[in-house]
Amino acid sequence: MKKKGFNHMKKWILGIGLLLLVLAGCSNSKASEKELENLPNLSGETALILVHGTGGSTGTFDGFSDTFIDDYKLSNERIKLEIGTDGKLTYQGVFTKNAKHPIVQIGFEDSIDATIEEQTDWLRIAMQDLEKRYHFATFDGVGHSNGGLVLSTYSQKYAKTTPTLERLVAIGAPYNDLDAEDNDGDLAFDNVPVTTPLLKTYKDKRAKIDSDLLVLSIASDIDDGSFSDDIVPVLSALGSRLIFKDTAKVYLESYYKGAEYDHRTMYANPNIQKKVAWFLYTYKDDKKEVELAHS
Repeated sequence: MKKKGFNHMKKWILGIGLLLLVLAGCSNSKASEKELENLPNLSGETALILVHGTGGSTGTFDGFSDTFIDDYKLSNERIKLEIGTDGKLTYQGVFTKNAKHPIVQIGFEDSIDATIEEQTDWLRIAMQDLEKRYHFATFDGVGHSNGGLVLSTYSQKYAKTTPTLERLVAIGAPYNDLDAEDNDGDLAFDNVPVTTPLLKTYKDKRAKIDSDLLVLSIASDIDDGSFSDDIVPVLSALGSRLIFKDTAKVYLESYYKGAEYDHRTMYANPNIQKKVAWFLYTYKDDKKEVELAHS
């Protein structure tokens, strides 16, 4: 009798353990139909997708999300989603039916050697799965450094897919690579000295961009004479104007100057976070608008 009772207790404990794993949201892309049925329909919400740069992870935007949730009260829930090089998705957390402006912190397993094209295709896998799980119809994207390039590539390659990318924020994205001589000039530029293959690719595909897209491009100068954020030249970060200015519905630029706007941490800067929040949740897209950075 004792052995039978022990086995019963063991099964009960195992069952509880499995339930806790499900509740913790630790799952891969092969969710069962029953699991999908238990997830809320968030088709009325626009997800906020955060994409890190080179060497980043699902935790890169932790502080950013904390600010949006705890300080700004613009969102109330977030999950993390890592995409493997084989397309496998690993979730941390689940959204509830009460999620408002739900945040998804994306992480690429290969965040160093993978190409922008590869990471863009991996992001597409993630977006398809998020649509399947939560029925998102639209999303906004914020990308730091190469994360901004990933979202920009997405805006061209997957413009006609759902969920639809509505607002794109690129923070210190190197649209024309990193060479200072290739990006010599001032804020009034209408071209760059040397158009790199990367920028040429974006320019060649401008016609693919959704004409309803809203774009905010953020660049910074640490004011040390380099006219860069210590890694990305200002004209490279604002090379976005050669891509989106005449194609997107709205194209806005923001330029920040000072040692506190270093490339590595600019997405964590309070002034930049406030600007991003304003663009995502306050700015009205009721007309076509272009606003270029100026000194």
